Amino acid sequence: MKENGAARLQPPARSIGDDQGRAIRPLIVTFGSVIEPDGGLQVRSRILAESLASLGMPATILSTRESRPLEPPPTWARAIHVPSRRPWRGFSREWARLIRHHAQSADVIIVANAMFMPAVEMSGTRLPMIWDTNECQTLHYERLDRTASNISKQIIWWGLERWAATRCTVAVAIGASEALEWKRIHSPLRDKLMTVDHAAYVPRDHLHDGDAALEEQVGGSLHRPILLFVGTIAAKHNAVAARWLIDVLAPTLPDTATIVICGPGSDRLVGRGKPGARLVLLGAVDEIDSIIDSADLCLAPLATGAGVKTKVLHYLAHGKRIAGTPIAFEGLSGAPGLLEAPLDGLSELVARIMATPESAEAAQSRVTAQLAWLAERHGRPLIVDQWRNVLACLNRN
Repeated sequence: MKENGAARLQPPARSIGDDQGRAIRPLIVTFGSVIEPDGGLQVRSRILAESLASLGMPATILSTRESRPLEPPPTWARAIHVPSRRPWRGFSREWARLIRHHAQSADVIIVANAMFMPAVEMSGTRLPMIWDTNECQTLHYERLDRTASNISKQIIWWGLERWAATRCTVAVAIGASEALEWKRIHSPLRDKLMTVDHAAYVPRDHLHDGDAALEEQVGGSLHRPILLFVGTIAAKHNAVAARWLIDVLAPTLPDTATIVICGPGSDRLVGRGKPGARLVLLGAVDEIDSIIDSADLCLAPLATGAGVKTKVLHYLAHGKRIAGTPIAFEGLSGAPGLLEAPLDGLSELVARIMATPESAEAAQSRVTAQLAWLAERHGRPLIVDQWRNVLACLNRN
């Protein structure tokens, strides 16, 4: 098992509770939806909430948005509350009041994004704070083109993240490589940073007839191989990746291949109108897992990014081969089924993969290896144990 944070923050394994032995009452402040995935990929806070419930301390969750009824709450949450209007960029007076009200019956507040810091500050709560860092936005903008807009956003995010780093009792990075970058960028984190690995949320009861689900979405059958990219197009790195697929990769492939781009905003992309692979722009879907099941090859052509990529973990959990860039596989190196090339060589790599189909025996061996790798590095028991250590450290401090 990998090292989990700074050496001095390693507590002995023991039950979690306050000085009177009562279970800690967590309050999670997060972007929704924790119940229903937005565009198919579940937010990190869902697995956090389920982990806390398995430790005997179901959380009260404040979510910016939920589309399903909140009563009765799911078994893994004490309660879920949303404001009447979604906070603008993570802030509103109502959101701050909601945090203040529910913090009165909590022992620790877990904040899923530094964008919530103004609302947390306005709430007046002085509970011990765990900052579940999710992604280093300062690092993300540091890697983007040095435009005036990106530089200004980097400065804003640096201020928010430094604020969270200073205010929190414990900070939680989503992977070991990410933790190193956090320590480089924010010195206040050097003695309070721990790691809880990122995980893919794949429902056990998802539909397994992926071909039928995809054919229903597009209104007919598709040529194979099917190459799939999943991502919210509004995200800075996904929009660039989608344009690369349309403008660069698709024209190099035969018209017998199909590229499916799936995620909120992908249905508004404009095709190239040139020969090459067929493009299917699905937009947001309610159930992404069956569509991933239908893919012959998953794609991660990211030019920039930071932290462990949810989509890559999700592809791995479905036993797929993934062609992508080194930045897309950051924090996941060594996973079976990752086929890596720099962006300017990725088209050639995809062509080679398509020209040499994988045998059934090789595919089965690879899938077995992928699932074993995920269980060891990103499995639920590991993540639950990591959260146990975080809470034990919080209790000791």
